[in-house]
Order: sequence, then structure tokens, then C-alpha cells
Amino acid sequence: LLGMGGSSLAPEVLRLTFGVGKLEDQAALDLAILDSTDPDQVKEAAERAPLDRTLFIVSSKSGTTSEVNAFLDYFWQQAVDQLGDKAGSHFIAITDPATPLEKVARERGFRAVLLGDPAVGGRYSALTPFGLFPAALLGMNLESLLEQAERMMNQCLPEVPAGRNPALVLGTLLGEAALEGRDKLTILAEPPFESFGSWLEQLIAESTGKEGRGIVPVDLEPFVTAERYGEDRLFVYFRSNGSLDERAAALRQAGQPVLIFDLKDVYDLGSEFYRWELATAVASAILGINGFDQPDVQDNKNRTSQKIAQYRTSKVLDEGQPVWKNEQGLAFGNAPEGLAQASNLREIVQIFLKQARPNDYIAINAYLPRNAQTMEALQHLRKKILAQTGCATTLGFGPRFLHSTGQLHKGGPDRVLFIQITRQPQVDMEIPNQGLSFGVVERAQALGDFEALLARQRRVLRIHLTGGNIEDLF
Repeated sequence: LLGMGGSSLAPEVLRLTFGVGKLEDQAALDLAILDSTDPDQVKEAAERAPLDRTLFIVSSKSGTTSEVNAFLDYFWQQAVDQLGDKAGSHFIAITDPATPLEKVARERGFRAVLLGDPAVGGRYSALTPFGLFPAALLGMNLESLLEQAERMMNQCLPEVPAGRNPALVLGTLLGEAALEGRDKLTILAEPPFESFGSWLEQLIAESTGKEGRGIVPVDLEPFVTAERYGEDRLFVYFRSNGSLDERAAALRQAGQPVLIFDLKDVYDLGSEFYRWELATAVASAILGINGFDQPDVQDNKNRTSQKIAQYRTSKVLDEGQPVWKNEQGLAFGNAPEGLAQASNLREIVQIFLKQARPNDYIAINAYLPRNAQTMEALQHLRKKILAQTGCATTLGFGPRFLHSTGQLHKGGPDRVLFIQITRQPQVDMEIPNQGLSFGVVERAQALGDFEALLARQRRVLRIHLTGGNIEDLF
């Protein structure tokens, strides 16, 4: 599946939670997601399966998502080169009616074109063709999934008393907690639901992070002792086997609020998708913001487009002047006092983190390959930062996170320190007919993101690794 944000995250959660072909009478295909322009990620996707046995789902509500268009250009050329006239039968488009993607899909003879509902935004699209079609290919029973969603919907109808409406109660708790300062919604999840937080993260961050207000979803944060958490936390616990019961009890003993949701079956995802979509709309209303727009996302896109236009003319990306450099790497940003005197990257990070205030959070935005090795190193960095500052930490891989938490970063409260990490890719791949490589696009997105944060006077540090690695940061 080639997609970004809501178009890719719900299918990813379904794949990681359900697996493949668990029903004996249901045929199934395995599903992989490509939602990164990092050349290593694209290369891994290209090498995953033979083209003549691969179906590409091109998923974009607007039909104009730049990353998805780049993926399509690359894999379409590969398919034409190897399969000739049969290429179209290996592609399916999911998009809204009358989009450029629909037009291209029909012109090229795609196997199918599935149309979404234009009234449903991307992050609310899990129970539309964007989520349901990949679920069907995985072999899930769609009737069971939708029955669970309908059961939740019936409990949330207007005629249901407010106190018995699960989504209304949850949304009220989320919104009022944020107004009272508990705006770091920290997610605990047991197998097989660990990935649900990634979908929830984009739903909440993109919906609520506006006009200086917002709820900060904290997903997959390494554990520390319950006493280390501040009074800005609200914990939500997706319970399936009870393995985190002791942790939840310790948090409550330490005075932290913990909301518990018991999930008995993977099809409970249907009810949770519905519950949290409606609850997020309610929380947004309580915060006094529109939960269905994303006004601050376009700035990043415009800056990225400008970077790419400049590159096409000069073949150079303007990265600005570093405030510090040595053989490990370079540092950019609105540097705090003393940064230039640091002797290594670890000191750079330490000095930057001294700006942290109570109730801040630290966002690590890594334009790096999203693999197990990188994740382990960055999770270790998160734990070190949490232990040092007591502040919540988030981790996003670029450009994926731009479609998940990018709105919160620019439009939410200025209670965040950003650490952006970039590096020169080890391999690179040209995007057909664009005069660009995936590596250039990824770097342009990072620079556009960096400049958009600086323009909002956010506290931001960009570290570009040359001779160093992630372990040098802690």
C-alpha cells in the first residue's frame, strides 16, 4: 500500500493487529506499507516481492499527495518495464471522486478504482474503503468489524443520555483534562493492540493541535517509574491480557489518572475506531477548535515545494549555516547560549534540553529509515531524555509524521522542544519524470519542516549526522 497519514495508518494497524489470513475460509494477501520517502524504505519496499506477484494499492483521498505520487511514478515505471501492457492490472487506486489520481488510474487501466466519501476526512477514514479494502485483502471478516462499529455507534446516538454515551464521555474527559493541564495523552497497549497508538496519534494530533491548543498523544514511550511522571499526564490503557495491570495500578497509586479499555478480540478495533473518532471531535469542540481542518500543514508543503524548485534550478538544497559542527555532524537552529562551545553531539543535546520547562514535551523527529535498529536507538534516547527532564517524549519518522503530528507541532501549544535528526542516505533512487531523487525529496521535506518550526519561533535543533550516529546523542 502506497499512502500517507490516515490512508496508511489504519491499514497498518489492521495488518499488525490481525495478521494475515486467520480465517480458514477466507483467501488473503499479505500487506506492507510504504509511507516514507527515505530511499532505504523505498528500496526495501521494491525488494520485498516480485513485481509479477505484487498488487499496489495507491491510496490518497486528495489524489494529489506528493509522496504518494512519487511512489506511484517509481513503481509504475518498474511495472511497465517488467510487465508491459499488464502493468495496470497490478494497481488499484483508492481516492475521492474526480481527483487527479482517479483520472490517472482510469487512463492507465488500473485493476480497480475505489471511491471514498468526500465528506469524510482522511484521519477519520478507517471505516471507509481506505481501511476496509486492505482489511478485506488481509482476510478479515468485514461484517464482524462493521458490526462492532455499529454497536458503538448505536451507543453514541443523540437520543442516548449523555452519561451513557461512550464517545461523548471520553471526548469530554479528554477535552476537560487538557484544559486542566493534563494534555499529554499517554498510551499503554497490550498485544496485539500495540500499533493502535500510531493511528490514534495522527487522529488526535491533527485534529486538536490548533490555535495554540491541543492534546499531545504520547505513543510507545519507554517506561520509567510512576513517580517520574509530571502532572500533565492522562494515561489510556488498552487492556487485552492484563500484562500491564501492575503498571496501571502503580500509576494510579502515584496519583495519575488511567482510563482502561478492555479489548477482547481484534474486531474490537471497529468499535474503537468509531469511539475515538467521535470522542476526538467532542474534545476538539471543548477546546474551541475545528477538529476537521489542518490549517498549519500547508506552510510546510509550500516551503518544501520552494526547496524543490530551487534544487531544480541550482541542483543544491540551501541548508543554511550550522551553529556548530565537528566530525560527528552539524547542528542548526535557534541555538541557546553555550551551544557553540560544545565538544560533541551529546553536549549539544544536553545544552539544548536545558531549555525544557515543566509541562513541556520533547519531540524527536527523525528523517531516518524506520527499522528495528533505528527504533531501538531512538527509544533509548527517549528514555534518557525523559529521565533527565521529566518531560514527555514523542518520536516521529519523517516524512511520515508530517501527516500524523505535523499540525500539532505547528499549531499546538508552544510547550515543545524539537530535535530533528537527518543524515545523508546510503543509497538513493531517482523518481521517474521528476528530475529528483527520493533522497532530495526527503531532505527538502526535512528542511521545509525545520523552517516552518523556526518561523513559529519554536525551540528547535536540527542535527545532521555525518561521521556520528544516534548513539552519539546520549
